[in-house]
Amino acid sequence: MTALPEMLAHHAQARPDALALVTPEEVVTYRQLWERVTDLAERLHLSGFSRFGLCGDNGLAWVLADLACRMANVVCVPIPQFFSTLQTEHLIARAGLEALLLSRSELPEVRYQLAEPVAMQLLPATPGAVVMPSGTGKVTFTSGSTGTPKGVCLSHEQLDATVTALAERLQGVDIRRHLCLLPLATLLENVAGVYLPLTLGASIMLWPQSELGFTGSSGLDASRLISVLNHTRPDSLILVPELAMALVRAAEKGWLRTDHFRFLAVGGARVSPSLLERAQRLGLPLYEGYGLSECGSVVALNQPGAARAGTVGRPLSHVTVSVDEQGGIGVVGNTFLGYLGETERPPVKVATGDLGSFDDDGFLRVSGRRKNLVITSFGRNISPEWLESELLQQIGGTQAVVFGDGEAQPSALLVITDPRPPEQVRSALLELNASLPDYARLCRVFLLREPLTRAGGQITANGRPVRHQILEDLPALQAASHLLTLPTSAPEPSARTSEKLHTCSD
Repeated sequence: MTALPEMLAHHAQARPDALALVTPEEVVTYRQLWERVTDLAERLHLSGFSRFGLCGDNGLAWVLADLACRMANVVCVPIPQFFSTLQTEHLIARAGLEALLLSRSELPEVRYQLAEPVAMQLLPATPGAVVMPSGTGKVTFTSGSTGTPKGVCLSHEQLDATVTALAERLQGVDIRRHLCLLPLATLLENVAGVYLPLTLGASIMLWPQSELGFTGSSGLDASRLISVLNHTRPDSLILVPELAMALVRAAEKGWLRTDHFRFLAVGGARVSPSLLERAQRLGLPLYEGYGLSECGSVVALNQPGAARAGTVGRPLSHVTVSVDEQGGIGVVGNTFLGYLGETERPPVKVATGDLGSFDDDGFLRVSGRRKNLVITSFGRNISPEWLESELLQQIGGTQAVVFGDGEAQPSALLVITDPRPPEQVRSALLELNASLPDYARLCRVFLLREPLTRAGGQITANGRPVRHQILEDLPALQAASHLLTLPTSAPEPSARTSEKLHTCSD
């Protein structure tokens, strides 16, 4: 395993004029990158601070500051832009941050201009700061289902191990240009979208989120995104399922050029096998992966020549993944140092909270979260994430929440903001039900035209449903919806039997 600073030094010497970073305004070679990062690292060291928050949009300042923190051996805590003010204040106090690093353009009143374009803003002392585990190099905060950020403490060596394992898995894929789509504060984009390309000696393209068509934490102007992709022609992207759907639809309509893509990774939520198959037919090399922050971001990944739809691929070489008798997924190796503020050492085996299984060839299938299981009155276990992904990716909704614990068949809330009439949606739902096992067929779908909101406490900052709040709000949501009742079984094959179809009771 080679450390990231060593790889940067190697590329600066062996390929000094190769492009490392590309933005709409400027380009930075590997030699320039090394010089700027080492200079900034020295300035951070001289500041005397040891805990820095990293703010701002995707861009040159973010990457320079992040790499400089690594070189200076100080703690870096990325702050997601989609965090609320309260979440950000909680993060700063909890981590005991002493200063913020951000772009000069994003800080009107700068007390310290470190090195263009990185500026530093001092923070008041935070008496509530907690002790970090020894060896912490980065703390990544996740919003969680309750909306309270939780800090995962990771060492530089753990992040390097993930990068080394990813480089090994993608050895046959010639990635030369990667475009960062996800926010850099997202650990997956930080590790696989910055550290991995720099280790490989590739170029990273950094476009502001607004220029990519993103607004807030979940808004997307797909036409703007497609325009940037056609212009920049990257080899690789990291996607969430919603972005993958947008690219597949654009390619199907002939709007997106696909000949330049070499590897498109998708993760963060379950991906429908049908979407992966559509992508492959269109020439989009879309591969599903799986991971969690507590294990350095990536645990398993499909790859060209060794991919299986419906799975997240085989585990990477730096971890050992197991599935217990109850279907719980556990990971050993390269696991985190602990949660910020918790004194107990994390267990050797991390219980992911996910359910899954291995097929005979060692491909891992992830079916959903253990705590979210819907258990029908017939005793069948259903992962709501599975059905929700099918609703979003086959029906084309924007949000979906499946429920029905203790009922004969599952039901769902489905948000569709386009003008499709209910009967057209119902027709698509009938097709979906026909493809599902009988116990998982939806009997009622409540069609909503207004999305679930963060303000109402119904979704987290990163768009995941807050299920307990949605269930509490269910009567009001149902009252505001258009109810679609669906059959859940086919007629008996005999002509003499009744043709009445089974539906769930009201």
